Amino acid sequence: MSILVKPPKRKLSDLDSHVEQRRLSHPQFSHPPHPGDPAYEAPRPRVLSQTEHPEASHWFTPPLRELPSSRQSPAAFDSPFQTQRKFPPNASIVLTGIRGTGKSSLAVILAATSGRHLIDADRYFLQVTGRSRASYKKEFDLVEYRLQEARVMESMLAEHQEGCVIACGPGSMERSGQTLLREYAKNHPVIYIIRDPESIQSYLKAWNTDKVRRFQELSGPIYRACSNLEFFNVSEKGIADHAAPKDGGHDSQPEVELDQRFQSTTPFLTLKRLQRDFLCFVAFATGDATDLSSHNSSFPLSMQPVESRTFTYSVTVPISSMFERDLDIEELESTADAFELKLDVPEPPSSHLGLDSNFADRISQAVANTRRNTVVPLIFHVDSNVAGLGVEHRRPDTEYLKLVQHGLRLAPEFVTVDMSYDDTVLSQVIASKGSSQVIGHFAAARAPARGWDDAMYADIYERAKRLGCDMVRLTQPATAIDDNFAVQRFRDHIKTLPAPQLPVIAYNSGPLGRLSCCFNPILTPVIHPSLSPEAQTKGLPCITLREAQEALYSSFTLDPLQFFVFGGNVTYSLSPAMHNAAYKRCGMPHEYKYHQSSSLRGLNELVENPNFGGTSVSLPYKTESIPLLHSMSPHARAIGAVNTLIPIRRLEDKALVSENSSLYMEKSRAGPIKALYGDNTDWIGIGNCFRRGLSPANAIRPSSTGLVIGAGGMARAAVYTMIHLGVQHIFVFNRTTANADKLAYHYNRQNLYSPGRDSPAARPQIHVIQSLQDSWPTNYKQPTVVCSCIPTHSIGGQPAPNFEMPAQWLESPTGGVVVELAYKTLNTPLIRQIRGLSHRGWVAMDGLDVLPEQGFAQFELFTGRRAPRRLMRTVVLKEFEDEEGQYDRQEMQSRLENLDGQPT
Repeated sequence: MSILVKPPKRKLSDLDSHVEQRRLSHPQFSHPPHPGDPAYEAPRPRVLSQTEHPEASHWFTPPLRELPSSRQSPAAFDSPFQTQRKFPPNASIVLTGIRGTGKSSLAVILAATSGRHLIDADRYFLQVTGRSRASYKKEFDLVEYRLQEARVMESMLAEHQEGCVIACGPGSMERSGQTLLREYAKNHPVIYIIRDPESIQSYLKAWNTDKVRRFQELSGPIYRACSNLEFFNVSEKGIADHAAPKDGGHDSQPEVELDQRFQSTTPFLTLKRLQRDFLCFVAFATGDATDLSSHNSSFPLSMQPVESRTFTYSVTVPISSMFERDLDIEELESTADAFELKLDVPEPPSSHLGLDSNFADRISQAVANTRRNTVVPLIFHVDSNVAGLGVEHRRPDTEYLKLVQHGLRLAPEFVTVDMSYDDTVLSQVIASKGSSQVIGHFAAARAPARGWDDAMYADIYERAKRLGCDMVRLTQPATAIDDNFAVQRFRDHIKTLPAPQLPVIAYNSGPLGRLSCCFNPILTPVIHPSLSPEAQTKGLPCITLREAQEALYSSFTLDPLQFFVFGGNVTYSLSPAMHNAAYKRCGMPHEYKYHQSSSLRGLNELVENPNFGGTSVSLPYKTESIPLLHSMSPHARAIGAVNTLIPIRRLEDKALVSENSSLYMEKSRAGPIKALYGDNTDWIGIGNCFRRGLSPANAIRPSSTGLVIGAGGMARAAVYTMIHLGVQHIFVFNRTTANADKLAYHYNRQNLYSPGRDSPAARPQIHVIQSLQDSWPTNYKQPTVVCSCIPTHSIGGQPAPNFEMPAQWLESPTGGVVVELAYKTLNTPLIRQIRGLSHRGWVAMDGLDVLPEQGFAQFELFTGRRAPRRLMRTVVLKEFEDEEGQYDRQEMQSRLENLDGQPT
């Protein structure tokens, strides 16, 4: 059963009557208490009153015709909020916001996946008082309700300091609640959840979109004053028609606030992309390194700090362009190492009380849309110079600070600070950076007389270092070709300074400065070709990533390499077409070829080639090649099989070959090969498919179980994937039971633990099922993650297995995901069987889903570059030819049309 539930619809007439009731009960219609009375409160800083607050289910405005059409909401507090974004481990997390934004959904998702205890503020009020908020307000007067609400709120926050997710609705946001949340935010993440007005209106089924927008405009400053982080819920195009389990555990769901304007054929996957976005956001914002590492494991380059790699690029995208039209963000980011969102528009006129609410919402939405479609770090850059009335002007200190501080609320991986502002401005940003890294940025309007030899640049570098910046970015317009050599001298000079040194991004802007951009080693700003017409008017870079890469190869800085797929029968492989298309897109003159061999000795021919860049390893050599290796990744070692070999040209101590070794730093360099390094990306491909197919209802918990069909090398990878996902009970079935026993022994003897679970009780256990006729073990839940690792085609004259799952193993009440690894035949009996159960929440994925997923990781290992994911997926689907001729071409076309933004 899906966790998604259809929210109850509220009639507009019901809301209108409630509005009138709230207005009549407001203190302005009654006699206020006098000094000396028990209910009297001394005057406090001005807060938004009940009649001003835009919440549909708790605070109601007077008739909207009485409100001005646009206004800056009053600040809730006059004193500055000392924002804290460094939190103690396992600190409880508060989610707050108006109804319809998705707080309940996100709270359940976070609780289910993190093991945190879910606390709903309204339910807590009911448990403590024995009455719902509405009932309490009817039975007691407003003053008593407020006092009781404050006591309950204070108790709730005091009792749940660690290990909880607390969902606070608008009922918790009266004056006392705001004060308590501000205090709580000094040591805890308090996340303000927002959403587009159209989706909120669709969920509430009340008012119109304009009224909802007005509500948000008024409430935004209040919520922002009580929170230190902000998450924009990008609407999912799906509808929830399934009831949620109500057993009181993490499977339970208060209510899922979904946009009901769209229909989906798989409603149980409606929240998948939101789940990925939010969990990554929370992991980074809270500094949870273990959880963040788990999310990043799909992409090897994510494990490497971008500043530690050579020749990395940041694609620059102006937010004005995102406001003006619908950009293909995934295409913009393709192959870049970072995505720089350039805030190049002025803030609308507003009072001194805070950032304009609607403008802040639009910025948050732009960041959320970027994250929805990218997998690289985000750089939040506020341009200090903006065009106003046709004249460029410098942002005032207050406006600049407000915008950068708002960016920090969104937890970007990087934020820039303009070094032209005073230390007082920059220090406020750096002090509240949280997990974000700060790039000290300085762009000279014109080159100084001595150019890069001017002491000014060294002084800026030292100032950035003193203030606590993590990186420095310096640029000036080039006036002569020699400027490109001068900037190299400057970078070399910085390397001679005493440690610790800050990574430096230094280049010349303008057409004459393109040469320096090609050879700047870290986060060179580049432009996507689609934005080139705007380059001059919006101050964008003059060079594309492909042009920069081609320059490195044509100047002999990098070398063309040859890659292979090596195995006993590889001519059917789609890897060459997939990788060669990616090389071409990136401007790399590499080649990927077949290398079929009847023995392992064929590997010698590859290693003797000085331009050998690496090889994919296919059957039967995934385990046979291990004795030839100098070193292996921890993943390959645990699995006991490799599918990727990388040449080692600079031999290090075996114990030192690690994620941070030169093996990962130096790519596309030819020369003699001294050894081989082995890795495995099969488990990554399988894991990404599990993540894409698992509904939030099937989030991995300690009680979750998995099933692997087969006992070969791919079965080993599948078991490892499940362990890495957190599955603690994994069952293996194989026709030859002895091989299944060997597989179980291989893992049960290892001290492997799921990420974040280090207690002995959490150690995963591998069990063997003896027969397809066996009932599922009664002490374990039915499996929700299944991987079939057996051939689906005829081999050596033997008929195809035509395997199907026993019905008694498919009784999970919430369905699950089944991954069929083989792809020589596509429409297999197992795939047909699982697709026939889609109405019960089952999702079927095949080898054409797995192949590109593992290929992305392999591409990164081979080249040190980000993979063009959509392109590689497209090539696989277009090049595929079913060996048995059974697949549906119309279905293949449908898959091609639905590639965009597939989560990983």
